[in-house]
Amino acid sequence: MILMERRFGRLLAAEVARASRVMLQQYEATGAAPSLPLDHVQIMAQIYQQMTLMAVEVFGERIVDQGKSRGLLLETKSFADFFRRLAADYVGREAIRQRITSVSETTRATIINQITRGQSEGLGTESIAKLISDAIFGVSRQRGALIARTETHGAANYGADGAARATGLKLRKEWVSAGDGRTRDTHRLANGQIVDMDQPFRIAIPLDQRAIGGDEFDLMMVPGDPAASAGNVINCRCAVSHIVDD
Repeated sequence: MILMERRFGRLLAAEVARASRVMLQQYEATGAAPSLPLDHVQIMAQIYQQMTLMAVEVFGERIVDQGKSRGLLLETKSFADFFRRLAADYVGREAIRQRITSVSETTRATIINQITRGQSEGLGTESIAKLISDAIFGVSRQRGALIARTETHGAANYGADGAARATGLKLRKEWVSAGDGRTRDTHRLANGQIVDMDQPFRIAIPLDQRAIGGDEFDLMMVPGDPAASAGNVINCRCAVSHIVDD
């Protein structure tokens, strides 16, 4: 998982940095707020697709291997197309499409914030451009790592769960938290929660993430479920485990 996060973290950081440089050039040429490069969302979506497919394949194959160790007649090669369909289904979900768009818009917002900051300080275009330039590398590297960590984890759990269902075994699923000092309280409390395969886990939404009068719980099919609130997804390291009902 760590190697996967690093690989795609670098790819994502490189694309965020590239898009930022294009917008910097726009600002230097016009002095106006720049627009996102036309191909940025498409490139981000392609990286998400590659990242999701690898995560689904790696963690889905682990489940298949476990099934084979139990004596099931499972052929790993026959799951290749299944994993590709699973990955395409995951990336095609509305929550993921919205997330890709949100990530792209955040890249532009970072540039706009630097412009606003510079203008409030009375700086000229050249000085503001330097602010943007200085921020690009650090911001792109941090965001690339964060996105890769969050998205590979969600896709891995989705792939493992999909492969478990495909074994044909009668299963339940269990939420397993990382169990160290970095584990958020709501996920530590969820550790050991067991539900039927078609039922969601009930995970408390952190207090500072709840809307007034809003839901107190996220209903999550797997850890990292993209439909859940950001407070329960970003940087999550929990895993889904499957229990065979004899």
